[in-house]
Order: sequence, then C-alpha cells, then structure tokens
Amino acid sequence: MVATIFRAVTPNEERDQERFALVPAFRRQVERAIAEQRWHFANHFCDKILAESPRDLESWLVKGHLAWRFFNDPQTALSCFRKVVILGGFDSSNACVAQARASLAQLLEQLA
Repeated sequence: MVATIFRAVTPNEERDQERFALVPAFRRQVERAIAEQRWHFANHFCDKILAESPRDLESWLVKGHLAWRFFNDPQTALSCFRKVVILGGFDSSNACVAQARASLAQLLEQLA
C-alpha cells in the first residue's frame, strides 16, 4: 500500500528509483521465505516483484516451482514455466529459460 501511495505522488524518475529499490528488497524476502520453508510468503513476494517488474524471469520460475512442488497446482506451474520461456525469447542460453524448459518437460512427463 505504501508503494502505491508513493507512486501516486512522485515523478516518474523517482518511481523508477523506487522500483529499483523495491525489487531487490522483495527478492531478499523471497529467499528468506524459501529458506524458512514459508512457501505462501515466498509466492506473495514473487507477486510483489512481478507487480513492479512483470518480465522478471526468476520470479516466474520460482512461482512455477512453488505451484508444482508445494501447492499441487500443475496448471499454474505450466503457465509460469511457459511464461519464462516466452519472456526469455525461447533462448536456452538463458539459465532461467533452460530451467523452465527442463521443468516443463518433467512436469508434462509427470502429467502424462
């Protein structure tokens, strides 16, 4: 909520600086939540990152793994992994895209 209010009253340049500060802070919260096995909090902070940076491949990848491994939601996992591949331009030299492709293959095999 504070971020929303802050965005409404600051010029664009300051908003960009705020985004650059928020995303790393949220990423630290994701890492902490995962280390503490607090899957819903990790997912929540991935959503916060994606609200600020919708093309963040790492956050989409983490959301996919959380959906698959901990929330028993293969459809969401498939959607997230596909999003990584598409946003990454199908470029397997990108580590996130390569991981998403491998995860997609495993998940589709598991669902078959």
